[in-house]
Amino acid sequence: MSGELPAPVQRWLDRLEAPAESFTTAVIEGNARFRRDGKGWWLPIEAVMWHQLGRNHVVDLRVGLGPLTFIRGLDGYVDDIGFSRISHTLDMGREVDQASLLFMWSEAILFPSAWLEREDIEWTSLDDDLASVTFTATKAPVAAQIAFDPQTGMPSRFSADRFKGPGSARAEWIVDYSEWGTTEDGVTMPGNAVVSWGDEPGPWFKMRILRANPGADVSAAMDRGRRLLAEVAADPTR
Repeated sequence: MSGELPAPVQRWLDRLEAPAESFTTAVIEGNARFRRDGKGWWLPIEAVMWHQLGRNHVVDLRVGLGPLTFIRGLDGYVDDIGFSRISHTLDMGREVDQASLLFMWSEAILFPSAWLEREDIEWTSLDDDLASVTFTATKAPVAAQIAFDPQTGMPSRFSADRFKGPGSARAEWIVDYSEWGTTEDGVTMPGNAVVSWGDEPGPWFKMRILRANPGADVSAAMDRGRRLLAEVAADPTR
């Protein structure tokens, strides 16, 4: 990217020991739980996020207890196409493209190496602790805001107006980061991520981040996403 970075973004980079690690892939793992519509009982969920940082993203989801699996899902943004498969239901389309892009970047933005050398990412300073970021690689640019903790200088919130699904309206989508530190494999990241929709009564997803697996081989996960897209292209009715 060209030009000066907003002050809060530069302050964050200055506080990282290695702001531009050379790795281009990561696999985020941890302990997670979710609930529908931001209310009701929390259910344990296994969520593994596979990244070609800032390029492609596949999320493997499993809801279950022990050996019992209730729901399986595969979400992703691969080759500029978003998809969300929960059990036998598959959502795609322009709204899912936008939603999936934001999902990917809400995680990839935490790795400065994902965007420092990119010309299709534009930062704008909003105040001492808030910046906007616009992803311009898509036909319709997609924008988000990132808030920074005034004490630590680390990102504390990623927010954007995101589509909930095909044919839906946009709603504020919020990812709160907290407890920044070092993962089990030595990557500086938030220890907790909490995801909410602005039109729901409470958070719907919480994750304790344990590992980032920098430089991991993510090719198999990306191949799964591409196979799904190829199957849809061959049979759009599926």
